Amino acid sequence: MRISLSLVVWTLALGIAALDTDHGAGVWRDSDAGHVAKMRIQESEHTLDIHSPTDNRQASFDKALKVLQQYQSSLKSHNMPGRYESQLKTYRDISSFFPKVAREYVQGAARVFSSVFGLTDRTAARYASHRRNSQPKGVKQAIQTVRKLAEQGHEESLFALAEIEMYGKYGSALELDLAFEHYQQLADISGNATAQYMLGLFYAVGLGSTEQQNGMSLLYTTLSAIQGYIPAEATLAFKYLSGIGVPVSCNKALSYYQSVARKAIQYYNSGPVMGRHMPDYRARLSDDNGGAYGVRTGPYSLHKVVNRKSFDELLLYHQQNALKGDIKASMTLVDLFYHGHRFAPRNFALALKYLRQVNTHLFTQQGELRKGLVQSEVNAAAQAAGMYGIMCLRGEGQPVDTAAALKWLKIGAKMGHGISYNALGVMYQAGIEVPPNRDRAIELFKLAAERRHQGGQ
Repeated sequence: MRISLSLVVWTLALGIAALDTDHGAGVWRDSDAGHVAKMRIQESEHTLDIHSPTDNRQASFDKALKVLQQYQSSLKSHNMPGRYESQLKTYRDISSFFPKVAREYVQGAARVFSSVFGLTDRTAARYASHRRNSQPKGVKQAIQTVRKLAEQGHEESLFALAEIEMYGKYGSALELDLAFEHYQQLADISGNATAQYMLGLFYAVGLGSTEQQNGMSLLYTTLSAIQGYIPAEATLAFKYLSGIGVPVSCNKALSYYQSVARKAIQYYNSGPVMGRHMPDYRARLSDDNGGAYGVRTGPYSLHKVVNRKSFDELLLYHQQNALKGDIKASMTLVDLFYHGHRFAPRNFALALKYLRQVNTHLFTQQGELRKGLVQSEVNAAAQAAGMYGIMCLRGEGQPVDTAAALKWLKIGAKMGHGISYNALGVMYQAGIEVPPNRDRAIELFKLAAERRHQGGQ
C-alpha cells in the first residue's frame, strides 16, 4: 500500500508539473511529445555550425534547442507508416518505471503481451533501434552539442539532457540512470528546484537503478518546495495529508495547499480582464469508450463515442454548412474553437472568423438586428454579440479594443445575455471605458446571476 500511494502522489505531481510555467530557477522545459515520426528535414535548416561550444556556450545551446524544438513541432504532423507504427510509438522499457519488487511481474506481462500480439523481443528491439536511427542528422548533432555543453557544467544543457534521457525525447532512448545523474549534478551545482523535485521522484518510486528511500525523497522534495516550486508543494501537501513517509499533519498539508492555491489564483488573475482560461481538458483513455463507465453513464460521460475520423467528418460538415450561411453551424464552430477540444486545440483566430460571419448575417453595420429574424437567430445574435464583446475586451484573436467591447456588450446585455451582463459589470467595476460605478456593477452582476451565470453569482 505504501508503494502504491507513493506512485499516486508522484503521478499527480508530475501532472501538475506539466502545467507549471516557471519550472524552477528559470531552466528551460518544453513539452514532451514522446513519439518519433519518420520524416525528411532539410539539412540546410537543421545543420549546426558549432565548432567550439566553449566560446559561447549559451549561443550554442540556443541553436541546438531551436533545432530540437523545430523537430518536436514537426513530429505532430508526421506519422511513421508501417505495420508496427503503434508499437514503435509507445515502445519503452516500462518496467524501469516500477519499484524493483514489481519489475519482474511487469516484464513477465510484457513478454506475454509480445507473444500474444506477435511482437517478439527481437522485433521490438529492431524497431526501437529504428526509432533512434530515424533521427535526422541535425537533431543528432543538436543532442550531441547539448551533451558536450552539459559535460562542461552548463546548467540549461544539463537540464535539457536530463529531460531527454528521462522521457526519451526526440527519438532518443530512455536512460533513467543517466537522467538521475544529470539531475543530481544540476541540483548540486545550482540547487535547481525542478532537479531537486525530480530527484525526490526517483527516490520515492525507485526509478531505474535508484534505491527507494523515503527519507531522501522527502529531503529533496522539501528543498524544492522551500524554493516555491509548485509541484513539490502539492506533493508535500498530499504526503502530509495521507501520512506517506511522514506523520499525518493537517496543519502542514493545509499550509502547502494554501501556498499552491494562492499561486494558482495569482496566475489566473495575471492574465487578461476576467482572468485566464482554465487549463484545456485533458483527454483520458476512457474517453475513447464514452467515459470511465461507458456512454451516458454519468453527467461527465459522453453521449456517444467520438473518434478522430468521425470528429473530422463532423467538423467538415459544420464548416460546409457555415459557408452556406448556417448560423447554428457557425456558432457551433465558434464554441468549438474558442473553448478547444481534444481533437481541435483552442484557436481564437478561427473563432473570431466565424463570429464575424455570424455578426454580418444578423446585425447591420450600425449594430442593429436585421429584420425578419426567427427566435433562434435572435438568441444566436445575443450570444454572438456577447462573445465578440468579450474577445474585444480580452484581446483574443485581435488587439484589445475596449470601445468595441463596450458597444457589443451593451448590445448583448440589451438582449438579456447573461455573459454580457457580467462582462459589463466588470467594466463598470474596473472603470474600463466608463467611469467606475460600483452600484451599476453590482446591478449588472445581479442580472447575470439571475440568468445563472457563474461569474455574476
